[in-house]
Amino acid sequence: MIDRAALYFPTVEDLSAAQAVVGQRPLGFRAVAAAVRAGARTVYLPAMLRDTPIGAAVSASARARDAVAWVKDGDAPDPEPTLLVPATVVMPPDVLRRLVIHAPGPAIAGPADPTAVAVGADTALMHELGSRLGSGIPVGDELTRTLERRGVSPAIDGRCVVAREAAGRAAAERQLHASLGSAIDTRLDVHLHRRFSRHVTRGAIALGVSPNTITIASLLLGLLAVWCCWRATPASAVAGLLIYFVAVILDHADGEVARLTVTESRVGEWLDTVADTLVHGLAVVAMGATSDAMTGTGGRLGLIGAGGIVASALVAKWWPPRGTAGMAGAIEDFGSRDGFYALLLLFIILRTFLPAALPWLMVLVMVGSNAYWVARAAWAIRGGRARQGSATVSEGDGGTRS
Repeated sequence: MIDRAALYFPTVEDLSAAQAVVGQRPLGFRAVAAAVRAGARTVYLPAMLRDTPIGAAVSASARARDAVAWVKDGDAPDPEPTLLVPATVVMPPDVLRRLVIHAPGPAIAGPADPTAVAVGADTALMHELGSRLGSGIPVGDELTRTLERRGVSPAIDGRCVVAREAAGRAAAERQLHASLGSAIDTRLDVHLHRRFSRHVTRGAIALGVSPNTITIASLLLGLLAVWCCWRATPASAVAGLLIYFVAVILDHADGEVARLTVTESRVGEWLDTVADTLVHGLAVVAMGATSDAMTGTGGRLGLIGAGGIVASALVAKWWPPRGTAGMAGAIEDFGSRDGFYALLLLFIILRTFLPAALPWLMVLVMVGSNAYWVARAAWAIRGGRARQGSATVSEGDGGTRS
């Protein structure tokens, strides 16, 4: 496994093409971002790029800025195993991650140009390329000949897009935005929220809006939705649902912006969790207040339900959802955003047509929210014990064989 990467130019045309914009950032920066997200702690860039759009994009991303090491003209990166990343090919981080894990040796390219490869270069190859990497001299032909001489045939991955030309850049843009989903996205996330959030993401990156700013905007809209549900009328409850929908779109956009600009942070991650938990917990309290105003009961049930939502958030943070199938997947789905939409719709229907049943809804919320975190915790602990038992058996088998 290697932990360093270097940007290189396959052809002379790539020196200028790498400055072209894809996803509101230069292609060369996209290569750096993919390498960083794949696990490279150091990424070597020719110093000639420092005063270019690529250098500006690196400076704007703290994570990329901390990883990049600028190599002066005539110098060479340290001759150690290094992931070589072509400057004009958009490659998903998981593709590069495979090379990081198995390098040096394997190579991967896109179908449009199998000579523009990402490759795990060993020490000998880094010695061969030497100062040309630091000077920004194209090395694609030499790299191809070296791989052929060593009998290395690049694996072709259709997700790798060569973006020298306009058509390639358009395809790369589509590929980037198509890859922004999460393994735990629900059907509504995939078919609805992401379709809208991508437009917000493009605009936010173009305007330089940070992910945390988007998260705060999502939080404010979520609190407005809560206010609409507090002692709600049928009309205000519907307005709350619509405002909540917009807040969810922004909640998706903040993560997309962070991934596209390599501005993920622990602060942003926790801010996102706190905002989600606060909105969902207060929404349940607001429903309870509406039930209490209409029937004289339900307020305390809402508070207990909100406590269950907070506990569920803590459990999910400790044992993150994996998007799994079977019983574990059913438990995860129960506490998903889709489930909260169903709760809001049921609240609106009962508030409009059967207010007397609102306390029963609050009982359902109280039981459901607390049952969720208890079930999630029990399932995670059970899985942990099973893994521990398997590890113990394996260790015992190993002792017997030795």
